Order: sequence, then structure tokens, then C-alpha cells
Amino acid sequence: MSKALYKVAAMAMLACSAALPAYAQLSAERGAITIDSDKLEVFDNKNQAIFTGQVDAIQDDARLRADKLDVLFENTGVDDNAGAQLGSSWGDVKTIIATGNVYYVTPKQVAKAERANYDVSNDQVTMSGNVVVTQGKNVIRGDKLILEISTGRAVFDATRSNGKTPGRVRAAFFPTKKADETTKEEQE
Repeated sequence: MSKALYKVAAMAMLACSAALPAYAQLSAERGAITIDSDKLEVFDNKNQAIFTGQVDAIQDDARLRADKLDVLFENTGVDDNAGAQLGSSWGDVKTIIATGNVYYVTPKQVAKAERANYDVSNDQVTMSGNVVVTQGKNVIRGDKLILEISTGRAVFDATRSNGKTPGRVRAAFFPTKKADETTKEEQE
């Protein structure tokens, strides 16, 4: 794999894999996740929690922000009779859908899109709608990014959800100076 392709895949993988990996992890550190929002609506019979209004999910040094975060949980099969605790039939996270002004921020990267969908069973994150991933000065743009978490395979696409291709995937990579090159320039 060429260095440029490796850099694209690595940047995309780092930008998204920590955003929504299995068991709803935002960070490789796997600490506690806190979610703040203006409103939380719970549909216990659907195993669903919807956070709306300036949603801010933080885990360690990773942050996911969106207008809305829809979290769907597996059903554990526990009978959810009257008097049972709220969420008692909920298991692991099945799907997380972030919509509206989606930002995933780590100390090294920022990924921005209109929507992000993490499907745990397919181990796949799909970001769509004007996707921009930046790392320092490096930038990749496309309308859709599909990331397979377990393999690290990332595919940027310019095709919109309506099937039309508005443009092309664009990437700009800027070289970094090596320490010995900087020293040589300073000596001259």
C-alpha cells in the first residue's frame, strides 16, 4: 500500500473507529461515557434513547457532538412488566445514529458530517453528507465514508444517498519536515 493510501486509511480509521466502536466506545481507553443534552426521551418498549439539543458525548479524550443522538439497544428478553425498572430489558448497544452537525474530535483529528451511523452487528460506521476529515493540515472530503472497524478498511465516496455523484473525493496531504532537514535549513 502506498504511503498516501495508508495515510488516508489510517486517518479515516482513527477518525471514526474510536467514534463509534463496539459497545459504544468513543475512545480506545474505554473509560466511562458521559452524555449531555438539552433533552432525553426514552422509549422503553423500543429499547431506544434519543438525546436532542447540543448533544455532547465524552469518553476520555474523545468527544462526539451532534444535534441528535439516537441509541438503540439489544433486547435482553427480560419481561418488561409494569413495575419493572426503566431499561431493564436493554442489552448492549445495537446502533447509534448521530444527526445534524456531527463532529467527532480527538486530540489529533476532527471528522465532520451531517450524519453518522454505527451498526454494531456489521461492525461498520457510515458517515454521510459533506464528510470532512482533518488531521493537522491534511484534509479528505467526500459525501460518504464507510469504515469497517475490525479491518480498518475505509472507503470515501462522492456518491450522494440519492445516487447522484456531485463531484469527486478530494484529499490534500502536506509533508512534514524531518528533524534533520530542519537542522540543515537552520544551519544555512
